[in-house]
Amino acid sequence: MDVILTLIFSIILFNYAHEFGHFIVARLTAMPIPAMYVGVGPALARKTTKSGTQMVFGLIPVASMQADGRVFREFPAFRRLLVASAGPMANFLFTFVLLAVSYIGFNAPSTAVVSAVDVDGRAYEAGMRDGDQLVAVDGSATETWSDAGLRLLDRVGDTGTLELAVQRGEERLEYGFEISRWQSDVAQVDVFGDLGIGPDTSSDARASLFGGLFGAVRDTVRMFWSTTVSGFKMLFGSMSVLNFGGAMQLTQLGLDAGSLDAGDYLKLFALFSLCFGLINLLPGPIVDGLAMIVAAVEWVAGRPLPSVVDKLMQIVGYVLAFGPIPLCIIHELIRVNS
Repeated sequence: MDVILTLIFSIILFNYAHEFGHFIVARLTAMPIPAMYVGVGPALARKTTKSGTQMVFGLIPVASMQADGRVFREFPAFRRLLVASAGPMANFLFTFVLLAVSYIGFNAPSTAVVSAVDVDGRAYEAGMRDGDQLVAVDGSATETWSDAGLRLLDRVGDTGTLELAVQRGEERLEYGFEISRWQSDVAQVDVFGDLGIGPDTSSDARASLFGGLFGAVRDTVRMFWSTTVSGFKMLFGSMSVLNFGGAMQLTQLGLDAGSLDAGDYLKLFALFSLCFGLINLLPGPIVDGLAMIVAAVEWVAGRPLPSVVDKLMQIVGYVLAFGPIPLCIIHELIRVNS
């Protein structure tokens, strides 16, 4: 329940960050903005700024920047690209800032030391024990539980051998686990739970300033990639769509839903902000992706797109934005009834 409430609050918060990202860059590029809704629904107050923008304060906490579509299309392509991309970029910036504050102010990412190995689990049967440090997944080094979670998520839906390497004192041990469409038949992915291992979260050490900033940049990029890959897995049926906003997010960060502290919630906010930005990169008409693509193409071409090409891109944008929805539903129905 706490995670769901965090998600709802995140949607409201990062909607504001997103829309004000658009608004600030629009003003910096001298693009006229007729209205900026700080809230929608019944208007509680209105104020007109010196630049002519009407600020509307509505009852429902949803932000929305109102731009004149015709004026927007007449603006130089590079400026349109900046304005269109400012919203998602604001969300990605928030991801970095929140991770940095969590790492520096609360606790650095936990070292991938294994704890609470389930005696009935696959890892225990293979030979893993409490205190082992998970140092590699499929040959890729893992220093933290976030590293391990992201590497393991990359294998969800795969068939073959999952290779784990652990350090036990001076000895390096390697284990192989046979997987077949791994975790594709479950409603909520839990890669650690399936193996029967848990993270040791007893450390509360804080990261240094440089370490925290570097870690925040690294993990923002890694989560961007992992979330994108997971989205395609949901699209093609190798991962349940129910994972969006659920246990998968906890797994990515190596967090235990039963013991979240303030730093952990900041990490969750960071991931939800990243998801919000990713959604708005879709090439659809109601998000930013299509406007970004059109502006980028026109900027490179040095001239506006022919009207027939513009209309074709609008149609393709609708298909790419809304087409995956029924496909995901079909895959989910097949998964549930198989």
